[in-house]
Amino acid sequence: MNSCFAAERYDVTPLPFIPFSNIGGEALNNNGVVVGGIANSDGSVSLAEWSNGVLTNLGVPPGLPSQDFKLPRVFGINDCGAVVGTIHTSAGDLPSRWFMYERGRFSVLPLADPTHLGGAAIGINNRGGVVGYDHTSSNRVIGWLWSNGAYSSLPVSGTSTTALGINSSGTVIGNRRLRLIRRLFTGQWRCTGERGYVLSRGTTQYLNGFVYAINDSGEAAGGSTSDGQAMATVFKNGIATVILSLPSHAVGINSAASVVGSYQPAGYNRRHLFRWSANSGAFDLTPDGYRSAEAAAINGRGDILGFGETVGGKSGYFLLTPDPNGGLTPKALITAP
Repeated sequence: MNSCFAAERYDVTPLPFIPFSNIGGEALNNNGVVVGGIANSDGSVSLAEWSNGVLTNLGVPPGLPSQDFKLPRVFGINDCGAVVGTIHTSAGDLPSRWFMYERGRFSVLPLADPTHLGGAAIGINNRGGVVGYDHTSSNRVIGWLWSNGAYSSLPVSGTSTTALGINSSGTVIGNRRLRLIRRLFTGQWRCTGERGYVLSRGTTQYLNGFVYAINDSGEAAGGSTSDGQAMATVFKNGIATVILSLPSHAVGINSAASVVGSYQPAGYNRRHLFRWSANSGAFDLTPDGYRSAEAAAINGRGDILGFGETVGGKSGYFLLTPDPNGGLTPKALITAP
């Protein structure tokens, strides 16, 4: 075990964004900038950027095709500060459109197909490549890539596909669902959940697990299922390595292959936040005063974006920042009641 990591401490900074369970969202870049949704005094929701303790209201994406589209939700930000997400109506997640905020301007793009019910942009890389998915008129989900001002379909099989992340070299990750007949032929007939893929230079590699994040080295983080239990997993060159043998999943991985996610402590019914590295293993980083916490992202500096519920019942976001004088010390994972 790496004693330096074990002794690493963190500052815990509450963030003013709307909780995930409402219509907020979350994204963190390598410069420590966080974006999300904030509530205005008139009840509307704006995008906002938090950096070094300063909150900046970015405004609201223009409503298209009507002004009923006024509720934004953030999913991704790159190191240049370009933000992507989705904007929908107060009726729910559908219909929706996806937007980009870049250099002080909002762009709301049309659907990949005009017959689709809605779309969401999930990830953006530093070259401006964007990935996401659309809901078709039959309510299937289809992943796409937006690059150089045009949509591209992804060569990924499955009845429903999503694209969730894209790294600096253009490698795309996401998940898919298989038709029953395909599950029978591939021996996966018992599995009705999602299966991940990695798409690199036109070649698709299918994974025995699901993925949510990818770093610039092509390592993906997510989970794999054994005996009906999902466990946090890292995928490298198609090889799955379970990193936590507790009910868990990973949602972020940085350039140093440090992974964050959430796990189910033994004997508890609420989730806790964990960080893992190959040298140090896994530690619990649930902030003091929180009854539950989950990770949303980790950047190259080791900052961790999370959300949870305090012992007082208040939900919200927080940022964990490495600091030798910080008030939060990594704890051992709870493996027994």
